[in-house]
Amino acid sequence: MVKGVKTLNEHQLIQEYFSEIGSAFLVEQGIRVPIGDDAAVISSPKGKESVISVDTSIGGVHFLESMHASDIAYRSVSVALSDLAACGATPAWFTLALSLKKYDPKWLSDFKKGLEDISAELKIPLIGGDTTKGNLSITVQVGGYVEAGKALTREGARIGDVIYVTGCIGAASSALDNLRGGNLTRLDKNRYLRPKIRFEVSSKLLDIASSAIDISDGLFQDLDHICKASKVGAVICLEKIPTFLSNSLTIDEINRGDDYEILFTSDKSKREKIKRIAKEENIPICEIGSINEGDEVDIFSPDGVFLKASSGYQHF
Repeated sequence: MVKGVKTLNEHQLIQEYFSEIGSAFLVEQGIRVPIGDDAAVISSPKGKESVISVDTSIGGVHFLESMHASDIAYRSVSVALSDLAACGATPAWFTLALSLKKYDPKWLSDFKKGLEDISAELKIPLIGGDTTKGNLSITVQVGGYVEAGKALTREGARIGDVIYVTGCIGAASSALDNLRGGNLTRLDKNRYLRPKIRFEVSSKLLDIASSAIDISDGLFQDLDHICKASKVGAVICLEKIPTFLSNSLTIDEINRGDDYEILFTSDKSKREKIKRIAKEENIPICEIGSINEGDEVDIFSPDGVFLKASSGYQHF
């Protein structure tokens, strides 16, 4: 598990920092052979399909290295899990590949605490991984299950569908600005450092949503992924996009990303069911537009003026 770190024994590091994270949930999640062996062995539930995703977070790119190590750990796992929520899956396990510049027992202890926090919150164990020496990089693979044949994808949006979004947009990017400026508030902790993934909503959308995606790179950019996959267009009303701020967001603020909310489409006949889900889970779910013919995302201001969105987050 350790490459290029001579001051630490591989088995000691596994035992001290990683071996017990989520161990109480191994049987519950069908993990027959957990971390510590050559590979994990997983028993898949009958009638379920596996949903697997992987996400890499780089220090100074996807998070500030000045953040507390526990928040870096929690956020790295959380943002990876967001892809499972977009598919309507229930999380079951995660793996971790960690690259470190040096061995720092205090940092690793704090990092372990963040892993323990999200593991306990979602009842998912850490079942394997790798550690090496290098610039701070965290790769998290996540796995979960969904009822066979019911996984949500980007392909199912149909002309006439309503476009919905959970929660509020722009909260995380505002929190990041506060973090950089040294003005982090209590609410910012959840908005950026420890985003809450909408599993409670997405699990109820399996027979309701026609397509779905998580908002990571920007609302308009991620909606465009749905449009391209479904071969449709979309019309968005800017004033309908929900925000926690007292004033409306600008088009660029909306498209900064890091929201990790669920953007989905659904037939008009499902409106009442969606309202019921929002009430049951106490989470706003707002209509922001509709799917139409075409191949682009058209955005209009309250007075009907066509607006052009920024490109959103770019990985390269």
